[in-house]
Amino acid sequence: MERVWITNGSTSIAPVANPLIAACHDGYIPTDIYVLNNPIIDDVTDAATSLMKTVVTAHGGEEPTITVETIADETDFDAILAYVRSAIEAGTNANADIAVDITPGRRFWSVISFQAGVKHAVDHLYYSHVKTEEYFGESYPTIPRTAITLIDFTEVL
Repeated sequence: MERVWITNGSTSIAPVANPLIAACHDGYIPTDIYVLNNPIIDDVTDAATSLMKTVVTAHGGEEPTITVETIADETDFDAILAYVRSAIEAGTNANADIAVDITPGRRFWSVISFQAGVKHAVDHLYYSHVKTEEYFGESYPTIPRTAITLIDFTEVL
């Protein structure tokens, strides 16, 4: 079965990679990954997508197809919404299990992604919650399991 992971870039790698690592650890191993980017975070997005491939293959999956959508202006709300809709539509057309990660990126990117995920009834709406600032910016393997939780809002709502 195909599994689609939809996420946003960020100014650091941890908020992009940690939710994916946690999801893979829990058995959600994506076949396709969609990442929203803008020119300000190009270097981080490049590093994060490289790490994403490693994470998925280390958890027994095939190297995922990664699609990066770059928007020129981080406040181009129409472009953000178009990106999320397009990624969800691609997953729907492939009859895939669809997960939207709302952890990384600008808050309004996450809000738009959350709303689109609810509206289009995706299978998972993930948020990686780090319970203390002590571990912000740290990678998932170095954070004690008691200090980080992967929340699936489709189970909460």
